[in-house]
Amino acid sequence: MTAGPTGPTASNGPVYGRTYDEGRLAEVDALRETVATLPARLAGGVWRPEWRRVLFAGIGASAAALASPLYALRAAGVDAWRTDCSDYPVAAGRPDVVVALSQSGRSRETADLVTRFRQAGVPTLAVTNADDSPLREAAGAALTLGAQPDSRVSTVGFVVTYAAVAMLAEVAASGAASGAASGSVDGAVDGRWRELPDLIEESVARNAEVLGEFAAGPLARGSADIVAAAPQLTTAEAVALLLREGPLVPSAAYGTRAYLHGPMDCASEHTSHVVVGGARELALARQLTQKPTGVLAVTDGSAPVPAGVRPVTVPAHLTAPQRALVEVCVLQELVAATAAVRGNPVDEVAFAREDTKIAALAEL
Repeated sequence: MTAGPTGPTASNGPVYGRTYDEGRLAEVDALRETVATLPARLAGGVWRPEWRRVLFAGIGASAAALASPLYALRAAGVDAWRTDCSDYPVAAGRPDVVVALSQSGRSRETADLVTRFRQAGVPTLAVTNADDSPLREAAGAALTLGAQPDSRVSTVGFVVTYAAVAMLAEVAASGAASGAASGSVDGAVDGRWRELPDLIEESVARNAEVLGEFAAGPLARGSADIVAAAPQLTTAEAVALLLREGPLVPSAAYGTRAYLHGPMDCASEHTSHVVVGGARELALARQLTQKPTGVLAVTDGSAPVPAGVRPVTVPAHLTAPQRALVEVCVLQELVAATAAVRGNPVDEVAFAREDTKIAALAEL
């Protein structure tokens, strides 16, 4: 391995070729390229009509990326579930297909799970930023996204692989709706994906001041809970992980309904809250202001934000998975601002990862 600008580079493509700030600047252009070219690739038969029971697999940021597409598939009537790979000690069950997501394609647990399912005769499909990787080798079939140079806490890789798996879920959902009995998948990718790069840039610029103020206030100390409606769960999980990995803020992600059943009770001056969603999340935000805690609400602006809650708005006309990607990119600004306030650079490595990545499938 050779050293890149901020970390190692593997022979199968760059791992840490960019800083966090560079990655945030590059991710919008990478997304622009992905949404322009990927729909045609997906129309070429990547998804099979007989795949009606889907297991999504990923760990870390990849597991977070799977949450909102999974919800969208279930809402469309597709039998889908996800695993973080470590909870499948054997190739249990029999899904019609395993879709494995890894930005680098080198996650040990993901490659191991895919290997076991493929050996059991289950079709496996890798979605990865890397053109060549152990995961691609393990899966056989792969949707690769150009080996875009990434940052230590995945920015470019997260954005393009999330967009790919969310669009893939749209194809699967619309194909299921049209009926697999015809022997073809008539699924189509929603045209609003092409709007997302511009919407992300506009939304980040519009909300940057509020995010900076929240970082300088409540998030300058203590911990954070990120809470989201079920369709936006990717936002909560991805941002909580970014806050932990970047500015080293103790953070946790919750679905709104689970949060209401006890976890919210420890709200105090030592915690900050980011709530993401709609009317129920705004009601939660109002409840949280009963304690001396900071609250930021991320909504589509269709309802008033309670007094004492800082508002962040995102476009209202998007699908839930599309909106989740905008929300993650907007809240990356909060991560950057928090890192600056707390004096914990995002690109500084906290631990050397000893056994989470592999260079070749033979290492399993």
